[in-house]
Amino acid sequence: MTVSSRTLLCLSLLMAALSCRDCRDPNIAGVTGALRFEPTELRFDAVYADGVARTRDVTLINEGRATVDVKWTSLAAPFASELPTRLVPGANTVTIQFTPTAPGRFSQRLGVQFDDGSGSNREELNEQGATLDIAAVVRETPTCTASSACLTARFDLLRETCVEDPVEDGTTCDSDSLCLVNPRCEAGRCVGTARTCEDNNKCTIDVCYPLTGCEFLPAPPCPGDGLCMGGTCDPQTGCNMTPREDGALCGTTGESESCTEVKVCIEGACVVRDPPDGYVCAEASPCSVEGRCVGDVCVKATPPTTLQPRWSYDARFDFDPDAGTFYPPGLHDFVLEPGGEMSLSGFFGAPSNLRANTPAAKPTPMGTSRRCILWGNRYVCADYPSFPNGQVSGIDLATGDTLWTFNMRTARPDFLAIAPVMFLARLVVQGSDRLAAVFEGYPTDDNQGTQCRRYFIAVIDAQGNLVQAQHITDPLLDQCNHPHPYGVAADALGNLFVAFSPTLSPQAPLVPDDTTLIMSWSRDGVFRWKRTNTGMRGGELAVARGLLYAEYTSSVVEATSGIPVFSIPTELGRAVTSNSRLIPAPMEFGTTLSGYEAGQSTLRWTRQLPDQWTFWSDQLRLARWQTSKGQRTIALTWLQRGSLVAPEFALYGVDVQDGSEAFVCKTYLPVIRTPPQLFEVANGSLGVMNGAMDFDDASPACNKCDPPLAGSSGSFFSISTPTLSVADEPWVGTFGGAGHDHREN
Repeated sequence: MTVSSRTLLCLSLLMAALSCRDCRDPNIAGVTGALRFEPTELRFDAVYADGVARTRDVTLINEGRATVDVKWTSLAAPFASELPTRLVPGANTVTIQFTPTAPGRFSQRLGVQFDDGSGSNREELNEQGATLDIAAVVRETPTCTASSACLTARFDLLRETCVEDPVEDGTTCDSDSLCLVNPRCEAGRCVGTARTCEDNNKCTIDVCYPLTGCEFLPAPPCPGDGLCMGGTCDPQTGCNMTPREDGALCGTTGESESCTEVKVCIEGACVVRDPPDGYVCAEASPCSVEGRCVGDVCVKATPPTTLQPRWSYDARFDFDPDAGTFYPPGLHDFVLEPGGEMSLSGFFGAPSNLRANTPAAKPTPMGTSRRCILWGNRYVCADYPSFPNGQVSGIDLATGDTLWTFNMRTARPDFLAIAPVMFLARLVVQGSDRLAAVFEGYPTDDNQGTQCRRYFIAVIDAQGNLVQAQHITDPLLDQCNHPHPYGVAADALGNLFVAFSPTLSPQAPLVPDDTTLIMSWSRDGVFRWKRTNTGMRGGELAVARGLLYAEYTSSVVEATSGIPVFSIPTELGRAVTSNSRLIPAPMEFGTTLSGYEAGQSTLRWTRQLPDQWTFWSDQLRLARWQTSKGQRTIALTWLQRGSLVAPEFALYGVDVQDGSEAFVCKTYLPVIRTPPQLFEVANGSLGVMNGAMDFDDASPACNKCDPPLAGSSGSFFSISTPTLSVADEPWVGTFGGAGHDHREN
């Protein structure tokens, strides 16, 4: 073919190609086409950082008809892949690998596009590329804490739970218990030799508590014979009996009103003697001079007198609309100093009236408070100042000045995360340099109507500084039925006891329900033990010589553990205990009073009331009575008889040792709206309160609720009682003493 012929052929072919450029079928794919991923997103399941590689496949589709060369953007850890450089037409499998080595959220975008071999991207090919979004979450591996010093804990990634493995047997361990010696690991448990607590004193109970170690607590009293041999304890030999003083009365009645025969103790034996003329046949009492024998007749120089108040104040009628006071002050509580000074208070009802029965009376200058006690010569008030709640203040009784204030919010601000709203529940004196404060709080800021509570305990020193504080926890306290500390007490060593119970009433005054949780702490606020007693209704606590006495039960429990020791046939009520006798509270309108051997269920005497008298009140206190034969401890309460028109009332004394009647002193009170709701003993006088009535329905306020008598105004009296003084006995009254310190003497 000639050159011209070849040229002509090429021109013809070119013209044909140009003329057919727009004739291609749009449904016929080209050699190269778009790339796309199915799916366009790849998400790995959330896992822990275990370092184990996981793979997932995705499909990359080459929509063209020819195998193409491709290039990729790079992947970084924790993702990886062996990416193909050539893709066949149709589906191609791409495997993505994910290796979690650290916690966090991870995401990357994988891109692929055609590779034309030029080393640079052509714009039209970029438009035909594809992307895949890859994401994964790596969880934080939980930290596992071993439940014992003899176990190690790790998180099992396969089972997704904490597991424990025992350490090697024989490994030294910290048992977290002061009651184990030479602790070591055996089969995952920290074991050792039990610590021996021995003070070689048979008059103590030797116990060991894990957090406090060895404690040597007073043993329960040693029993006597009920007549002329008293129980004593010798540290070397233990319980013994020694003769009572010669001349002490004895026998089944112990009555002294006789000049023909008298039963007295002589060298430890109860014998009958014919008293000589001049013998004191009737001891002087607060209302009577002594009587002496003249022949066979007991003669008194003057007849008995009627006890009357030397000072009185009726808060219920202390208001004057003309003077701008429209409501009576809500005073319904008091504490009594040994000298007879009465300081009145109420549950946020009025400022306390310090030493109200003296010319130096003055109100607390910073307003109202929740409740107050005596701590030595200090007047200590809960929630004072009343705003914000959660403060305890020591007050000078003479001036009303605040000596110090303890604020739980500032002392332990971390507690506010548990209970943003906090206030005082109870105060207990543990010693001259220790005071326990039980704080109550709502678990949320919204306190309207909630019955959920949180509790805290703080031990503070005599300057109001924090010694120890802790959050009190127990399943009973987690129940939203307003659990409340209805009973508190401290023994002579300063150990603290708190009795929590559910509440029946939705708001104050609170009424306790059945089931009581008793908890104990040391004088420095270190937890000792706890015990739940189902069926025991909440109430006040008393503690004496190693035993606990709860109000609404007949069982006496050990102060070392809360375990029942013995029971008596009747409910204890607000009992009193001397060194030799336990005396349950009398029943209002009842006629008998009983005395039991202290620390035992042995009944020693029962006193039947004389001459149609019945108990006017269930209040019971111990006092020291000065007689011609020395000091005697007596139980004091109140009697009534007669009609509503002409009633008679009397202060009644019974010798705790033998149940003999000490005296019946008729008493005049100008206000008798109610029986005595509270009375206390000072040296030479009594403080008495009655007449506290509810403002709403004029019925007697609840004296067995907490706070007692809230929302009422009472009548207060001071009565001279010569021959009577403060008793030196373990538990002399409901609140531990006239200062309401809740502490064993």
